[in-house]
Amino acid sequence: MTDIDAPVVIVGAGPVGLATALVLGRHGVRSVVFEQYDGINPHPRAHVVNTRSMELFRTWGIADAVRADAADPAWAGTILWKQTLAGEPLGRIDLVEGPEDQLLHRIHASAEQLTSCAQDRVQRHLLDAVLAQGMATVHYSTTVVEVTDLGDCVDVTVEGVGGRQILRTRYAVAADGATGSLRDTLGIKMDDSPVLGHQLNIYFHADLSPWMGEDPALLVWLINSASPGLLIGMDGVRRWTFQRSFDPAVESPQDYPPERCARIIQEAVGTTELDVDIRSVGPWIMAARTAETYRSGRVFLVGDAAHQFPPTGGLGMNSGLADADNLGWKLAAVLRGGASDALLDGYERERRPVAVDNARHSMLNAIKMAEVGIGPETTRIAARLESPDPAVAAAERRRIADAIPPQRPHFDALNQEIGYVYGAARHDDGAPFSATDYTPIAAPGARLPHAWIERAGERVSTHDLLIPGFTLITGPEGADWADAFAETGEGVAKRTVVIGRDVTSPDGYCPELLGIRENGALLVRPDGHIAWHSAEGSSPASALAALLNATEQPA
Repeated sequence: MTDIDAPVVIVGAGPVGLATALVLGRHGVRSVVFEQYDGINPHPRAHVVNTRSMELFRTWGIADAVRADAADPAWAGTILWKQTLAGEPLGRIDLVEGPEDQLLHRIHASAEQLTSCAQDRVQRHLLDAVLAQGMATVHYSTTVVEVTDLGDCVDVTVEGVGGRQILRTRYAVAADGATGSLRDTLGIKMDDSPVLGHQLNIYFHADLSPWMGEDPALLVWLINSASPGLLIGMDGVRRWTFQRSFDPAVESPQDYPPERCARIIQEAVGTTELDVDIRSVGPWIMAARTAETYRSGRVFLVGDAAHQFPPTGGLGMNSGLADADNLGWKLAAVLRGGASDALLDGYERERRPVAVDNARHSMLNAIKMAEVGIGPETTRIAARLESPDPAVAAAERRRIADAIPPQRPHFDALNQEIGYVYGAARHDDGAPFSATDYTPIAAPGARLPHAWIERAGERVSTHDLLIPGFTLITGPEGADWADAFAETGEGVAKRTVVIGRDVTSPDGYCPELLGIRENGALLVRPDGHIAWHSAEGSSPASALAALLNATEQPA
C-alpha cells in the first residue's frame, strides 16, 4: 500500500472525470485520474453542449476552444426528417427561425448558447486544461480493480504497465461511465426502468456536401425500409455518425464489418456512388436509469455512472458536467477543513432530483418521437411512405409534417437546461411544466441569473464575477453586508462585488433582476447557484457558516 499526495482518486478520464479533476484543481485540491483505455476515444458519442455546460466552460476557460471546434451554428439550428438524405424533406425544425419572443428569451438568458461539439473534441479541451492546470495526474492504460472504503480513507487497487499496486487516498469518484463496474461492486443499484432499445453507432468519414451543402442540418432523421436511422454531423464537413437499431439477441457488432457499414450508409444517403470511410462501430443501450444513491461512504458516483438517459434531449454528458461542478467544490471545502462531511450529502440531495427529471424529459421525448417514425413504428411508417399507392404515401407525408413542429421542446429546452432549482420540486403544484419557457429567478438554489454589466469599462456577464469560492453581490448601499462577509469563513475564498462601485448596470436591469436594489445582497456558491438572498434578520456570514456545516440556512 502506498500513500499518494492527492486526496482524491478519480476513476475514468471521460469528460466528467476530467471535469471533476479540473474543478478540484481550481479549488487547490490535487487528484489522480485513472483510465483503463490508452487515450481519448476517437469515436464521437455525445455532441450537444447545452447552455449550462457552455457557462461552466466559460468559467473554466475553455468555452472559446470548444466553440472553435463546434459545428457551424447554421447547422446546429436545423433538424430535418427525410426518407433518405438524397430525398426531399418530410419536415424540419429550424431553431433560429422560431417564435421571435422565444429566441430573444434564449439569447438574453445567458452569455453562452447551446452548441454542438463532438465529445472527443470536448474531452481534448478538458484534458488540455487539466494538464495546463498542473493539479491532476492522468494515468492511461490503468485499470482500477477495486476500491475499498476503510472509513477514514480509501484504498484503490490499480493495475497498469507497472503491475498491480494499492494506493491510499481520502476520497474516490467513480466516473467510469454506464458500463463501468465500480457502481456494482459498491452494491449501488439502479432503478428498474425498462430498456427502450439497443442501438449501433457507426462513425464514418465522407463528403456529404452534395446533399448538405445547400440545406445543412445537424440532425437528419431518415425513415425508410432499407436503412432507417439518425445521421449526425459531428463537424459539418467529413465527420459523421449514423445511429441505427440492432437486436443483440440475433446479432453483434462483429456482424457489422466496414463493408456492410459502408453499404448501410450508402442506403441511408440514397446512392451507391458515395465513398465511405468507416472509422469505428460501437453499441449502446437506450435506457433511463438513475442510481438509488450517489454516495457510498467515501466513494461518489458522477456522470453516466450515476444516471443514464436516452439521447433524446442531449442531457447525458451535460448532466455529468454539472455533477462534477457540484461535487468538486464540496469535496474541496471538506478537504480544506472549512466544511463538515455532511456537506457532501448535499451532492446527492441536489443532483439526483435533477437527473430523475432529466430522465423523465428524455423519456417523454423518445416516446413522442414515435409520432414521426422514430422508434418501434419505423417499419410500419416507412412502409406507408413507400406505398405503391400515391394517396397512401402522400397522406403519411402530411401526417408526419404535422407531427414534426410539436417535437420542438425535444431540441429547444432552455428551462430544462438552466431552470432547475436545488431544493425545489418542478412538478408538485399540478401546473403544466414547460421544458422550453425559462424565467430567471434570484432565489436560493437557483443558478445565478445572467445579466450584462460593465466592469472597468468592459461588458461582462454576472457569471464572470464568480470565483472558485463564494461571491457576495450587493446593492450600492451594501457596505454592511460586505464587512460582515469579510469577517467570516476564515480560509474560505471570497469575493464581494458592490453594484455601483465595482460594477455598473447602465440600464438598471441587473439589480432589478437579482432583487438587490439599494442595500440588498445575495451570496453565490462556487458552482454558480445562489446560497442566500438578503432578508431581514439574516446575514451572508451566518448563511455561509450554515452552508459549510450543512445546517439549516437562513432564507
